[in-house]
Amino acid sequence: MLTREDNELICQTGPGTPMGRVLRRYWHPCLLSADLPNNDGPPVQVKILGEDLVAFRDGEGRVGLIGERCPHRGASLYYGLNGGGGLMCIYHGWKFDADGNCVDMPSDMPGSRFLEKVHTTAYPVVESAGMVWAYMGPRELQPPLPDFLFNRLPPEQVVAAKSPVYCNYLQSIEGNIDSSHLGTLHRRHADFTLEPDETDRPGVPSAHQRSYLLAHYRFAEINVQDTAYGFRLIGMRPTDAGHRHLRITSHVFPVCSMIASPGVASGTFFIVPTDDENCMRFFVRCNPDRPITDDERASTYAENTIMDPADPRRRLKRADNEYLIDRAVQRTTLVSGIWPNPEQDYAVTESMGRIVDRTREHLYSADGAIIRLRQLMIRAAKGLDEGIDLPALDPAIPYHLIRSEEVIVREDDDSWLAGADAGETARPGERLW
Repeated sequence: MLTREDNELICQTGPGTPMGRVLRRYWHPCLLSADLPNNDGPPVQVKILGEDLVAFRDGEGRVGLIGERCPHRGASLYYGLNGGGGLMCIYHGWKFDADGNCVDMPSDMPGSRFLEKVHTTAYPVVESAGMVWAYMGPRELQPPLPDFLFNRLPPEQVVAAKSPVYCNYLQSIEGNIDSSHLGTLHRRHADFTLEPDETDRPGVPSAHQRSYLLAHYRFAEINVQDTAYGFRLIGMRPTDAGHRHLRITSHVFPVCSMIASPGVASGTFFIVPTDDENCMRFFVRCNPDRPITDDERASTYAENTIMDPADPRRRLKRADNEYLIDRAVQRTTLVSGIWPNPEQDYAVTESMGRIVDRTREHLYSADGAIIRLRQLMIRAAKGLDEGIDLPALDPAIPYHLIRSEEVIVREDDDSWLAGADAGETARPGERLW
């Protein structure tokens, strides 16, 4: 459990807060490129780290991310007219370009140069992997965009989706790195009656075998290994044939988790705070060998973005409609009674409350990765003003080699060598930060 003070420390991310200052030292996805499909198209509202912003794509295709309030008298630029090199406030015609410069002030007296004194908040952005990334920290400390594998691939080999989550960002991240819930939350009743198949041997298990193992070995030995980019967690389960089933999730500090799956094309989550009680869950999948098919792309969207047709800004399945849980299905088919998997995660993490009271928890050995994440977050928030280095900002880190893994290994194999392509050398229990 945490003290109330430490819980507030790592959950509060607005401007000027210790955790907010830490998170602003990193690049974060803030919207999808598809949210701004056309040059000079309508702007969109973006809320991130407690700041109200608007994004727009100018006539040259450049994306701007600027403060929502016009610096004149505070009218919302969301209602502005995009065109002619900037976003024009419809109140008095003040126009701002992607760098936040006021480039036109038609309501001012002829010959006046007052517009040269006016500037609005503007953050650096980069488009990559189907997303718009923002850096909101000090310009002199701006790091390069993380060189993830999906940032190296052409657009046709990457798919990105997003969904709002109605709780504090840390709850959602902790759900991603919680390996022990796989034996309950995401299980079908039929999984508990499965039999092992011929892939219970060293190598990649079949989907059938993975379901069997998670249902029949609901416990997992959880170990955490610090790395240059954050940490890896390994969930180890025995197999009937005497081997070990490994699920390795790599967490890139502060908000990126590469969820355990076979090979290099794992699913990656970025959980970005909207404000202290909400976050945005970005999901990225890539295929380094071939383009993603239309069916695969549609399937990714269908599973990860289920919005309310009556209000496309809200998720369809929410607490106020009990996530459309089907109690008959829960009794006979799905343990959760909720479908698909992401909605199951939302239901449990949101049911904790907007900000869970971590003073009332009872953590056990399966929560090793969650404990380590909190330790890193607290250390970063408390140590920023003391000159303590933040994790995952070294430009020498080979981001493109960081990956997850799910594999069966022999009992005498070194589990920590699996998926260790990014130079992971620390031993279990060793602390780098």
